[in-house]
Amino acid sequence: MEHEPETLASLLADWLAERFKEERSVAESRHEAVIADMRKVFAPIETNGGVDVSASLDVSASLGAEIAESTIIEPESEDVPPPYVRTRLKMKRSFAIGNLRRAGTHGTLGTFSSMASASASRAGQPTPLSLKDSLSVAKGAGLPIWHPSAMVRSYGFELFFAFLILLQSITMAIEVQYTGLQWGFELQYAGYDVPASQVWQHVPSFIQGIDVFFGILFTIEVVLKTAVLGRSYVKDAWSWFDIVLVCLWCLDSGLSLLPLDSPTLRLLRLIRLIRLVKLVRAVQGFDSLIIMTTALRDSVNALFWVAMIMLVVEMMFALLLNQVLMSLVQAGLQLSAEDEKTLFEYFGTFPRSMLTMFQFTLGTWVPVARILQEVVSPYFNIFSLLHKVTVGFACIGVINGVFMQETLKVAQSDDVIMMRDVARREKIHASKMKDFFRYADHSKDYVITREEWQRVMESTHAQHWFEAQGLNMEDANAVFRLLDKDGSQSITMDELIKGVNQLKGPARSLDLLMMTERNAQLLSQVTGLIQNHARKAPGSPTGTKGPSQTASGFQV
Repeated sequence: MEHEPETLASLLADWLAERFKEERSVAESRHEAVIADMRKVFAPIETNGGVDVSASLDVSASLGAEIAESTIIEPESEDVPPPYVRTRLKMKRSFAIGNLRRAGTHGTLGTFSSMASASASRAGQPTPLSLKDSLSVAKGAGLPIWHPSAMVRSYGFELFFAFLILLQSITMAIEVQYTGLQWGFELQYAGYDVPASQVWQHVPSFIQGIDVFFGILFTIEVVLKTAVLGRSYVKDAWSWFDIVLVCLWCLDSGLSLLPLDSPTLRLLRLIRLIRLVKLVRAVQGFDSLIIMTTALRDSVNALFWVAMIMLVVEMMFALLLNQVLMSLVQAGLQLSAEDEKTLFEYFGTFPRSMLTMFQFTLGTWVPVARILQEVVSPYFNIFSLLHKVTVGFACIGVINGVFMQETLKVAQSDDVIMMRDVARREKIHASKMKDFFRYADHSKDYVITREEWQRVMESTHAQHWFEAQGLNMEDANAVFRLLDKDGSQSITMDELIKGVNQLKGPARSLDLLMMTERNAQLLSQVTGLIQNHARKAPGSPTGTKGPSQTASGFQV
């Protein structure tokens, strides 16, 4: 069945009008939600700096009324329905923001940040855990930080005792230095003429006191974790390691019944730092450490085969040199007693030959090459150079490449690193767009008008800057229309950040699929309107068997 263009346009206009009514109701509900959030924020505040903050609510209410009444359908003629429907959004944001600023310049606008945070939390947007926040945020406890349960479950609790372990390692270094000074004095070594007790008089008492201090703190840690975490704490193997260390320290300090000394217990306590590997995955700022530790963990299989290859190759060369040199010595090679002793030192037995070949490959190869050249024969230079080029450069280079590939694979596949990288890129993008917004907003009314946009885009520097961000600026006016989502002939900071992020770069598969889906939905809805009109038209047969296609391509 064919329809006149005016009838189709009328149907389409009616359908769009219904859609706009629905959008208007949605806008009104959103406006009511915003006003409710603002009243929650301003409820405990009667006045702010002598200015009534309720005025800002009145201004925002008038702004919401303008938003609710923003959808207007303007027919070109009363008799002929328009071929299209125009919408215009009259959002006088600069006027509203100016009234807000006049209503209260001290503190009124400052509360919008807390409103935004409340809205973001209501929307379910996750907040990234920074290193600063991790020191005081409990892991899902929902309690004040001074509460014992929240304190034990917090990341700051773990980091605090990790810091104590590092401090204890410094005291261990001081103790080792003190013991070395005394050992050097007893050996009458040059430069150690004074006993350690005279150089550092108070070090023994200091080390003993600091050991008791750390032991008490680590005992408190175990007691608190056992009391708060209960069974979940004793199920962990690391927890039993901590408990055993604390018990050994108590027995050694109180009863002195153990053969272990305090330095041994402190050395065992350093093993607890391995637990930080799991902790750093939850805290920002340790991405490089996460990559290294995860790459080492995932490279165990490759490390095994690398070790096997290196062992076989070095064993072949070690046996070869041992047999050649032993044959030359037994054949009557003229060597002095010192030179023969040197050859035995480097190649006399299989372990010595293996150690020499690993030194030749991974360490300082020049001394070994010099010995073979000066003691045995200059022709061994050929062997030394060939070994260095083939094994030292080629094999070691391939091995390093394998580990580099594993590291890159970890960086590209680890979920934590990928999420933090995306968050970092979004933060950098938002910072750059904010700088541009402040530069382009000459009137300081918190929006970029079309005139301001055109004035800035006349500069080739600004065009090149946007192209560096991945957005082509050949048609700046078209880009402005795409960024202006609400049709208000102005761009807000939020529209600029989100719009440029969506427009930059090549078209994504998701964008194409979404556009195809929307076109299919629109075609289906328009087709349904035409079918309904065809059934209601006078003279149309009842019981339509199925849709047919008109000359214009529509199914009816």
